[in-house]
Amino acid sequence: MAISKRGNYENPTKSPYSFEKYDSFLERKMMLRLEEDADVVKWMKRHDISIPWIDINGRQHNYRPDFLVQYRDGTITIIEVKNPVLTDSDTVQRKRTAAEAWCRKRNISYQISTIHPD
Repeated sequence: MAISKRGNYENPTKSPYSFEKYDSFLERKMMLRLEEDADVVKWMKRHDISIPWIDINGRQHNYRPDFLVQYRDGTITIIEVKNPVLTDSDTVQRKRTAAEAWCRKRNISYQISTIHPD
């Protein structure tokens, strides 16, 4: 299956929606993991989080992370799904820095979850 495949994940049990859209096969794999994880109470891809970040040329952009997840212990985490070969790129690292600062102000954690496309 191609990494860029898009579609709908129908009838998730831990999302408040009847379906969630995925923008890649990697995101779909994460949805399956979140559904199967007994510690996950709720997750969603359709959230209103938009985090400002600055690119290498000093231009501001808005970054919309992949998932908002709530765990059984009450913690809330933003999860960004990436192919491992992309995690060291300047853009990913700049978004990560901005997201970590944004999350600290809100007592939320941030993680990049690497998923191999195989």
